[in-house]
Amino acid sequence: MYQPHVNQIKIHKSKAKNRVVVAGRRFGKSALALNEAIARAVQVPRQVIWIVLPLYRQAKEIYWIDPDITKYFMPLVHAGAAKADKSELSIHVHKTNSWIRLKGSDNYDSLRGSGLDLIIWDEVADVKQEAFDTIEPALADSPNHKQLYIGTPKGLNWFHDFALKGDHDGVITKFNKPIKPHKDWQTWHFTSYDNKAWKEGSRERTTFVEYIDERRDEAKEKGKLAFFNQEYMASFEESAGRFFPQWFYKTHAYEGSIIPKKDFKVFESIDWGRSAPSAWHAHVISSEEVEIDSDIVKFNRIFTFAEIYNPMKSPHFLTEQIIEKRKAFGYSEPEKILVDPSMFNALSDGSQSIKDQMNEAFEELIGHKQLFETGTRNRKTRWATMDNWMRVAVDGVPYWLITTDCPNLARTIPLMKPKDTDLEDHAVDGVSYFLPVVKWLDSKAGTVSRPRPQVTPPQHVNMLSPDKFVV
Repeated sequence: MYQPHVNQIKIHKSKAKNRVVVAGRRFGKSALALNEAIARAVQVPRQVIWIVLPLYRQAKEIYWIDPDITKYFMPLVHAGAAKADKSELSIHVHKTNSWIRLKGSDNYDSLRGSGLDLIIWDEVADVKQEAFDTIEPALADSPNHKQLYIGTPKGLNWFHDFALKGDHDGVITKFNKPIKPHKDWQTWHFTSYDNKAWKEGSRERTTFVEYIDERRDEAKEKGKLAFFNQEYMASFEESAGRFFPQWFYKTHAYEGSIIPKKDFKVFESIDWGRSAPSAWHAHVISSEEVEIDSDIVKFNRIFTFAEIYNPMKSPHFLTEQIIEKRKAFGYSEPEKILVDPSMFNALSDGSQSIKDQMNEAFEELIGHKQLFETGTRNRKTRWATMDNWMRVAVDGVPYWLITTDCPNLARTIPLMKPKDTDLEDHAVDGVSYFLPVVKWLDSKAGTVSRPRPQVTPPQHVNMLSPDKFVV
């Protein structure tokens, strides 16, 4: 049955409460995950073990259909030692009365439970952030619980944070994140080459290495080495295969909150979703002036400073949340709200549009309607405009900054890929309805003939002057 290779054994033997495995493609991550669960379920009584993947259908396709994976638990089923329930994607071990259940983070509200003993997160970089928040209370009922995080990097999201928590040997690049190793965490980093399932010199091993070498050579030829490094070398890369390669967390994300003062005009944007998350954001435009060689250069800078991001039960519910956010950030009304054009359409059942339902809710709650405007339907144009606002101005700071209060926007920008329609793009789309309406003033226009000073990007916490914002 399962014959773990030497690097998988290192992970199985660890007694750390939280283990993080950063590994390249074809390392053997899913086999490791399932057999970790089986070993505990077979040996320890009354265990509740969950394996959580980004999507429920992934759990079914990888762990329930793939014969290279099902071969690890089907012998137990055929021997009568365990029962496999296809409808619930669960395995029950009779002797120990322990359960293994497969879950998907796409419906994170279903991850509510109690008494969990082991949680294995597979493909962690693609799991929704809300899944971790939802499952956390369930762990309180099991003080001896453990977690195993397994995946291939994808930008610098929470998987990178988890890896840093267990990185006692300094093998993971920090990218200036202030995260220190924790005694309850342990991290391993393995490339695809570190799959030691075959002996050195064997035909299988030689063929396996040659395959990865070919992928590396192809990536070099196509200028996609960053993507190869991410997928096969398990390297945390900020720009691998992305639609917005110039966006970097450490320069575009402001680690702090801001509250615009009363004389600033606030704009809002919405991408509506009922089952998928709705994304609402608030933005403020700051007029900047920088002196370059005795010339005053003027340009606009945008701060996206507030966020609502979750599936909406109704337009009325979203309206209530918006009003609460406005109070929390010290303003009463926006200049206008830029939205997905479909929010102006009557619904398929003949009921009012989402925009009209929200305005009815605004009239009920604050006494009057709001000014809604549609953004352009041309996504290519919207995203191109967003990419332009990510450029760095003459003062060394990006034209557009995102505060710490917009975690889902910052998280999903690096996930966007060209020609990929299966994306968590709600936050990006919502903001892209707003950015094209802001007047663009190029801070570098008129200064190109003079030598430009070498400007080091300032720490963002020192960049916002008190006369503009309450920080």
